[in-house]
Amino acid sequence: MAIRRPSISSPNWLFQDFLYFEDGTEQQRYIQVKYDGEPYTVISETFDYSNPPYSNAEQRGGDIVAQLDYSVIGQTITIESWNVEWRDEWPLRLAINYLRQCLYPTSKGYLIRVNKEAYAFWVSEQFFPTTNLLDDYLYG
Repeated sequence: MAIRRPSISSPNWLFQDFLYFEDGTEQQRYIQVKYDGEPYTVISETFDYSNPPYSNAEQRGGDIVAQLDYSVIGQTITIESWNVEWRDEWPLRLAINYLRQCLYPTSKGYLIRVNKEAYAFWVSEQFFPTTNLLDDYLYG
């Protein structure tokens, strides 16, 4: 028997993209993946870096199951860090797909890169090295 997961279009997954720092050329952003998407009634139930913070019904709730931190400099997107609070890496894969297909598609000229930490995972997500140097990036 196969394990069935909700699809990316399931109403159980909520993707939120936040800007938490910006200077003239660089933006620091993060994507949160939440599981149920119901509005929280109390603002302090989740930490919100957005500026200004969302309030009441605009602040979507749910368990935060994955977060993907990244920076944007021109057309280059660099994935800085990530974490998963789920039974497997599925929400992180959904966040990567959301980043690559919805927010910054390569068809629009964006280049997405990540360091070589967790090499096998990133290769499974179609990120590949361009050189054999250890401190180089994987590109997707």
